[in-house]
Amino acid sequence: MEKVSYHTHTTISDGKLTPRELVEAAISRGYKVLAITDHYTTPEGVNSSGWGNDFYTDEDYLELRKLQEEYKGKIKILVGVEFEWYLGREDWLFQEVQKRDYDIKLISVHQIVVDSKRFTINSSKEAFEGALLGFGGEIKKVVSVYYETLREAVGTGWYDLVAHFDLIKVYNEDSKYFDESEEWYRKEVIRTLKVIKEMGIKMEVNLGGLIRPCREQYPSRWIIDKAKEMGIEFLVGTDAHKEPQLDYDVNEVSELIG
Repeated sequence: MEKVSYHTHTTISDGKLTPRELVEAAISRGYKVLAITDHYTTPEGVNSSGWGNDFYTDEDYLELRKLQEEYKGKIKILVGVEFEWYLGREDWLFQEVQKRDYDIKLISVHQIVVDSKRFTINSSKEAFEGALLGFGGEIKKVVSVYYETLREAVGTGWYDLVAHFDLIKVYNEDSKYFDESEEWYRKEVIRTLKVIKEMGIKMEVNLGGLIRPCREQYPSRWIIDKAKEMGIEFLVGTDAHKEPQLDYDVNEVSELIG
C-alpha cells in the first residue's frame, strides 16, 4: 500500500501549514497521493464555531492548481474540498458545490442543530454536552440527529467521499455516552451505510480519531468490516492539520481496510 492521504488541511482554512509546506512535508515522508481538502467557507449569516467566512477563496483554489502542476512527477496532488452540511442552506450548498471543478469533494457533519442553535460536536466536550442538554440529555436523539443529517447530505449524491463517518463518538471514550454494540446504535449506522452504498460514495478511514479522546480511527472497526461486506470502498485520510499528523504506519492501516 502506498502512503496517501485524501483528507488534509492547510492555512486555506484551519491548518497550520501553507499548501506548499504541506506538499513538501508529504514528499519528505514518501507520500504518493495528497489531497488538499480545506474546509469550505460558511454561508452568510451562519455562525459556525471553528469555521470562517474567509476560508477557501478563488485565489486559494488557483494556488492549489498551480502547485498541482508544479509538483507533477514528484507527488500526485488532488485539489479537493471538505464541505459541511448546513441544514436549511441546501440551495446555497448546491450552488457552491457546482462552482468549481474539484478532484475530490468530501462531505462532513461536524454540527447538529438544536432549537435553531448549532453545536460543533467535536470542538469541545462542553459543546458536545451542550447539544446533549439541548435534547434533554437523551443521547439517542443526539446520535439520531447526527446520522439523519449525514444521510441527508450523502443522499444528494453531490460528494465523492464521506469524512470521519462516526465523528459522533469523538468524546465517547470507554462508552461514556453510548454503547456501540446496542441495537439502536447499530441500526442508525447500518441505515446510513445503506445510503452510502446506494449513492456509490466512498468512505474514509480517518486517522484523526487516533489523537482524539476516542483514541480510535473513524469509523470503528466493526463499521469498517460491515461497510466492506456491503462493497463500500475506503480511502485513507489523515485529516492532518499539522505536520506530525502526516505520520502513520502504512502496514497497520493496510491491515485495517484490507
